[in-house]
Amino acid sequence: MKRESISSDEALAKLKLVEREAVEDVLRALLECEHRRHEATEAHLGALGGLGREEGLRALGRAKEAGLADESAQAWRLTDAGRAVAVRIMRAHRLTETQLARTTSLPAAEWHGRAHQIEHVLSDIEVDRLADALGHPRYDPHGDPIPTREGDFPAPEGQALLSWPEGRPGVIAHIEDEPPALFARLAARGIFAGMRFVRLASAANTGCVLVIEARREEMPSELAALIRARALLADEDEVPSGACRLSDIARGASAEVLALLPGCIGAERSRLLDLGFVPGSRIEHELDSPLDGPAAFRVRGTLIALRRTQAEQVLVQPEKV
Repeated sequence: MKRESISSDEALAKLKLVEREAVEDVLRALLECEHRRHEATEAHLGALGGLGREEGLRALGRAKEAGLADESAQAWRLTDAGRAVAVRIMRAHRLTETQLARTTSLPAAEWHGRAHQIEHVLSDIEVDRLADALGHPRYDPHGDPIPTREGDFPAPEGQALLSWPEGRPGVIAHIEDEPPALFARLAARGIFAGMRFVRLASAANTGCVLVIEARREEMPSELAALIRARALLADEDEVPSGACRLSDIARGASAEVLALLPGCIGAERSRLLDLGFVPGSRIEHELDSPLDGPAAFRVRGTLIALRRTQAEQVLVQPEKV
């Protein structure tokens, strides 16, 4: 018997609030599988949706009853109504993360959780307004593609970091933000989409060793597996030889600002730019605090105190003595 056509709003109206959120999570996971051309098995969907196997199974069952998903040959697919819901939820999530990154000082590890709360309460109109306000970004801060209103995705970028050739410069195109605990470990290291790197030689089965924006990083396999990389574009340069982070220059030394790194976002980025940490500015490291406290740097005649985590976001070229 052919299923009667149903709108996404009619389908969701049949669900309780808690059920609806779980169903929307699993629909977004189905859309992720569709986009990545992965087989949408029950176990895979539960993990992607952050629900666990049992809750994921219940959500899939409710989605099927509501006409939002169908099962075929032990794999699942979205119906037209289900895809409309999934596109709205994914757009809401990734646009909200973009807004948080641009306009707040919320730590990167908390973007996903906050966006997950907000995505379930935004209407289609509110999601469209958010996209308009942000200038219709194609990718979120992790490098995940943001679908259009019509559900179209930009072409995927890059390849797995673990397959990236040694010695070839590249850019981190995408960092998977699930599982959240692993993403938090990368964020704690200050590693974000948009950063330039070179892969160094490393022993087998130990992940990889990178130089990311002049900082050496030994990357275990479980973290490297979250990252996709791409080649530098025509207007992107390699990190200059001899460059380092502002936090690395010794007291009494001076340097020229090359750039603020992609991990410096939102209000913190605006503040540093307003204080004069712009490309071409001369910086002098004048004072250090005890116990790894803030350091003082002179910029354009003004003494500015920066925490180490802030100074690590400034790429500089030390002046020759």
